[in-house]
This record gives sequence, C-alpha cells and structure tokens, in this order.
Amino acid sequence: MSISIKSGISKYLFFILLFMMFLYGKAQCETYSDSFSDGKTQLKWNFFPHFFLDNLKAVKDKSAPDGDGGVGVLRNSNAGGFAALSYAVTEEVKNFTLEAYLFCPVTDSDRGPLSGLAFLIDPINSRFYRFLCDFNKKDPNLNVAYVGRDTNHYPVYLRFWRGEEIPGGIPKSSGWHRVKIVVREGSAQFFWNGMQLKGEVDVSRITKGFVGVYSNFVGGLGRAETKVDSFILRTE
Repeated sequence: MSISIKSGISKYLFFILLFMMFLYGKAQCETYSDSFSDGKTQLKWNFFPHFFLDNLKAVKDKSAPDGDGGVGVLRNSNAGGFAALSYAVTEEVKNFTLEAYLFCPVTDSDRGPLSGLAFLIDPINSRFYRFLCDFNKKDPNLNVAYVGRDTNHYPVYLRFWRGEEIPGGIPKSSGWHRVKIVVREGSAQFFWNGMQLKGEVDVSRITKGFVGVYSNFVGGLGRAETKVDSFILRTE
C-alpha cells in the first residue's frame, strides 16, 4: 500500500513540475502583433525621441495584403525629408523573431524613398539597426545598417544583398513583400518572401531593444512613407 501511495505522490509531483515548466516557458515567450485592422492599431506606438515627432499610424486600405482593410503607415512629414522612426511599445527584447509585410517602392531614379523595419531600438542611447529595401535605379539592393548617436546618426552598413542574392531578383515594380528578422545571441538572419538571405550579421553592439518601422529619403530632402501590415514580434 505504501509503495502505491509513494508512486501516486511521485506522479502527482511530476505533473506539477511539468505544469510549472509549461507556465515558465509561456511566461518567457510572448507574441505581440498589430494587423491595423480597419485602420486601427492594436499596439501602442511611440516616435523615436532623437528624431522628429513622426509616429506610425493605422489607415484604412482596401489593398492591405492580409485582407483586413488596414495598414500601418509611417511618414517623414514632420522630419521634412529626414529619417523617421517609430517603435512598438512592448518589452525590450534580446532574442526574437520579427516579421511583417513591407511595401517596397521601386524608383526610376537614383533618389527616392527608403522603407524598412528597425530592431534593437535603444531610445535612451539613441541607436538602432534597420533593414530596408532600396530599389533605386543605379544600385537596387536590400541592406542592413547600424545607426546611432556615436555615428552622428549616419548608417554604418553591415551587409548588402544585390541581384541574384535576392530571392526572385530585384522587383520590377513597387509592391508588398514578406520580411522576417531573426535575432539570436547577437547574430541576425534575414528572410525575404520566405527565403533566407545569405549570411548572418553581427548585431551585438546593442544587447536588447524595441522593434519598429523606419522611413527615409535618399538623395536630398524628400517626402517618404513606409507601409507595413501583419506586424508580428515573437520573443524567446
């Protein structure tokens, strides 16, 4: 009888341990998302305090790639042609996956708008990384760069992808693309329309931060906007 009781207690404790492990794992992994349905945000968004006051807004858009009638838009209108950055108010993250639909403009000039996602955003020390599409006429590419107060907010380029390095090649016209960024222990991988781009990038300069949306204009002062949809952050 005593053996049976001990066995029952052991099983009970085992299941309690499994349940606690499940709760711990759930507490460590969170998902934050914003689909901008019908022109309304689900997350709170803040402007980057060291730029101008441009902040991401949700707008109604029947052409939204996820079909819910709304997208997120960041314009550099307050910046007057300079960079704009807006981030989702979540916990600061170190290891995470960020993915979103990103509308990438294709221009027939060397000048034009830049659209991208920003990650490991550190608003206190004024620094971040950004991954963007720059499909200009002269040198169309995808690139990732570090930007910070220590670089006078000029980008320090870490990696370019051009031509055949981009799955499907350079787009012929402006349109939506699915972008994903995976950061693990100071190293980042980038995905374009479900396909991984070659190489990993060292992003250990910033240990943790927020994620968001970036917009800029290259080649002088000009208005630019970045459109996103189905913005999803998964933490680890």
